[in-house]
Formats: sequence, C-alpha cells, structure tokens
Amino acid sequence: MLAEALGTAVAVGKVRGGKLQNLSAISIRHWELLVVSGLVEAAGAYIRRIELEPVWRLIDSHVLWIQLLTYSLLAYVLLVNRKEKGFLLILLGVLLNFAVIMANGGRMPVDAGWIDKDLYPVTMAVLESGKDLTHSMMDDHTRMRFLGDIIHLKKPYPLPKSLSIGDLWMMLGIFIFIQEKMIVNSGKIQRKTG
Repeated sequence: MLAEALGTAVAVGKVRGGKLQNLSAISIRHWELLVVSGLVEAAGAYIRRIELEPVWRLIDSHVLWIQLLTYSLLAYVLLVNRKEKGFLLILLGVLLNFAVIMANGGRMPVDAGWIDKDLYPVTMAVLESGKDLTHSMMDDHTRMRFLGDIIHLKKPYPLPKSLSIGDLWMMLGIFIFIQEKMIVNSGKIQRKTG
C-alpha cells in the first residue's frame, strides 16, 4: 500500500514538474514514533507467526494492547503534524482501520472469499491457522465488515493485496502530501531564486 502511494505520487509529481530533491527537506515532527510503531507491530507479527516460545502466546493474548499502542503512536504523530497537507486524510484512514480492528479483537478482518487459494497458499494457510497477528478471516461474527479488507487487487496487478476503505484514505493523504512537497515547495524555491 505504502509503496504504491509513494511511487504514484513521485511519478505524478515528476510529470507535473516537481523536484524529487524537495522530498529530502521533509520534516515530520516526532517521525521516530512512526518507526517505533512499525517495529512493534512487525516484531509482534513475526514472533506470532513463527510461534517463538515462550512469548508468542503472551503477544497473541495481548494483541488489542499492541494495536492500541501502535495506532496511538500513529495518531499522535498525525495530529501533531495535522497542518501538513494530506495528514488529516491519513488520520481518517488510520482511525477507520483502528475502529474495525478494535471491533474485531485486535485484528483486521479480511474477506478471504476472493483470495485464490491456489495462487496464495501461504497467505491462506497463515490466515486460516490464526498465526497472523494483525489479520483474521471474516466470518459470520465479523463486525463492521465494510471497513475490513474487502478491496482485492489481484494479478496481473504486480503487488496483489487486499485493502480497506481506511487504506484508500491513507493512500490519498500520502499522495497529496508528496504532491505538496514536490510541487509547492518547488514553486517556492523557484520564486525565491527567480
């Protein structure tokens, strides 16, 4: 999701005359908390998937707290930087994902009915076994299913995946943010030197 949003934004920014070097001047307050959030979730997901003893059961039983921590860090950084163009849209996406995750025991529900088991046997096996710390398969008890991963990008799309409505808002926010930095900052630099 992040790769597509960034890649598309940079490509469109270049076509519009934006400058790639402007991105090196991006300053996000408390950006290190984004790194901490990502590392906590990635480490927890890895430990759960490989069932690393003795901690995986502890992580699995406290997934709600892990999600609360990671999403709180994300929301805090987005709120602190809310004046940046696109950040309120990213925050909206984060909150939509957080709502459905918390409503479903700490995991994002995935509409697995559209996933081809033959093409993605590992993904399906992990979902079916419950070893995915951050995702679960939708069933009759899934709440707020319309906010779950119900949008499927399949092959021939080069990076097949399932997305939520919240993911789309985040992608749009990231796109706007990158465009702003590449184009508007480029115009400011040209006016100053002109």
